[in-house]
Amino acid sequence: MLLPLIWSLLSVATLLLLFLFYWHGNHWRRRGLKGPFGWPLVGNMVNFALARRSYGEVYEKIYRQNPTLKYVAFYRLFNEPAILVRDQEILRQILVGNSFVDCADNVVNVDHHRDVLASHNPFIANGERWRIFRADLVSLFTPSRVRQTLPHITKACQLLREQTSAENFEAKDLATRYTLQVIASVVFGLDANCLGGQKVDKTGSQSRWLEWLAPLFQPTVWSLPETMALLHSPRLGRLIGHRYVPESLQNWFRELVAARSHGDNLLQWLSESKRTLEKDELAGHATTLLLEGYETSSMLLAFALYELAINEDIQKQLQIELDKVAFNHDGGLLDQVALGKLRYTEATLLETLRIHPAMQALQKRCTKSFAIPAQKSGWKGEFEVQMGTVLVVPVQAIHLDPEFYPQPNQFQPERFLNQIQMGCKFLAFGAGPRMCPGMRLGLLQTKAALATLLQDHRVLVANQDQKRLQISPLTFLTASRRGIWLRFEKRTRD
Repeated sequence: MLLPLIWSLLSVATLLLLFLFYWHGNHWRRRGLKGPFGWPLVGNMVNFALARRSYGEVYEKIYRQNPTLKYVAFYRLFNEPAILVRDQEILRQILVGNSFVDCADNVVNVDHHRDVLASHNPFIANGERWRIFRADLVSLFTPSRVRQTLPHITKACQLLREQTSAENFEAKDLATRYTLQVIASVVFGLDANCLGGQKVDKTGSQSRWLEWLAPLFQPTVWSLPETMALLHSPRLGRLIGHRYVPESLQNWFRELVAARSHGDNLLQWLSESKRTLEKDELAGHATTLLLEGYETSSMLLAFALYELAINEDIQKQLQIELDKVAFNHDGGLLDQVALGKLRYTEATLLETLRIHPAMQALQKRCTKSFAIPAQKSGWKGEFEVQMGTVLVVPVQAIHLDPEFYPQPNQFQPERFLNQIQMGCKFLAFGAGPRMCPGMRLGLLQTKAALATLLQDHRVLVANQDQKRLQISPLTFLTASRRGIWLRFEKRTRD
């Protein structure tokens, strides 16, 4: 009698579990929205969960499969109901318009107790904290302030010029050494010893800047669970003890703040600002300036070199501009006026960001219910987005939409020469009140590096296999799966 009872209970439990899965997987259909069924645990992101596709590629597929919908109701990891926004008007509404205040919070799961310094990052902070922290940083990146960083950039470029040997090199490694050299000087007034063959510090050991920071955002065996925790599950983050900034780095950053130069650098300007900053606030801002300043710019420089290596005609066009501007500026390219005239070079960087955005998607959490238009053109009424719902802005998918960018997979810097990208079609720096405040500095240091490297050299792929770049499915910032191997060759001018 006991065994049949056990089987009956198991059967009932199984049926109940299946019903719950079915019920939860049809959340959006019950609310009248079209979209795919949500599978247990993985939702509609099984390829991301199995490390077959990056999260941006998963969102891009959902975007492309639903061309007639203004937004797609789908399920993120752990079967969380979410809405992927396709329509430009709705994107403007939530990023810069009337509904911005209702979904201003970014979905980035960072524990404020474990990650004290990272919690001061205005991209990570939520509620009113992001406004306060962003206001602190915005004043550092006015055009006049950014111009004052040029001596730091010029000095790093002089060291970078010495790195153009004929040997094969990994582009992300070279780019990271350059941006660390710049940012250490710009933010702290310190020499990171990352360029010019200076791979050791004064004690003879490898520079901490390279040893600790260079691998920080690169793919490892832990990258996928850490990305899942960061973008999808704070519970998973607590379970694996994830820190956006490792504790050893947090302690080191506090030491760097204490050891900073009191000369012309961002931390000095910040300490002189109107709002008096506590020690952890200053260290938190230093962490933001350092991590945001070196990683995204190094990624941009590495991918730009790659795109120029495989698009030789575009590289020639860029070098024609470099030669013309240098001729009119006594051979120099690194003064303010000369850099400002490198319009094609800057367009090359923007086109690189279109194809390889640092963040493949932005994710916003609704903090107050608000209404959006009906899901499909021609349908009447509105849909209420409930508090707590995640809205996905599929940056990569938008950048590769042929409606906005004809032949989207082709590298064409001319797209950014004669037209201003309107609306929310170009989101490499975000949009609206939470747009990246350091955009000017990032473009300036990367443009200066590109001009320095290509003024007298061509960049080529190290071998033919490198012409097919694979993006890592593991990391939340865009990264190459196997590196970007290139080589330099001395230019011969006609």
